[in-house]
Amino acid sequence: MIKILRYNKKPSSKKKKTIKKSSTKSAKNISFVTVLLKRHRDSQGNHNHVILEDIDDRHVSVGITTSPKKGKNSPNYKCQNDIIGNGKLSYLRRQGIVDLKTNYSNPSQGQMTAKDFTQAKIYGQRAKQKYLAEKKKK
Repeated sequence: MIKILRYNKKPSSKKKKTIKKSSTKSAKNISFVTVLLKRHRDSQGNHNHVILEDIDDRHVSVGITTSPKKGKNSPNYKCQNDIIGNGKLSYLRRQGIVDLKTNYSNPSQGQMTAKDFTQAKIYGQRAKQKYLAEKKKK
């Protein structure tokens, strides 16, 4: 039996080097905002909320969850860090609420990125405008 050797393929002596580009966003460049967190009592139980501002005897707040979706098709806003401090990625609910201050308990502090805080303020402003419109009707 004769073995035929093929030399028409050149062995590649040079390996391609992949260089990872340093990202422009590093953990040191992200600015954090300290926020007030409270547990909100409602019919579904106690949930963490970011308190954004006060109107009359009420808080304007946005809920925090660890679930990427509410229900089947409603996606939550993905935060860049863990706000609650439980080691899981946090998500903001897309609908803020305005509720009595007596329905909130267990105040604590958390850290949000400035980008996430801006988005929370947008959700809070929507809830605030809705509350003020309803209040004006009365």
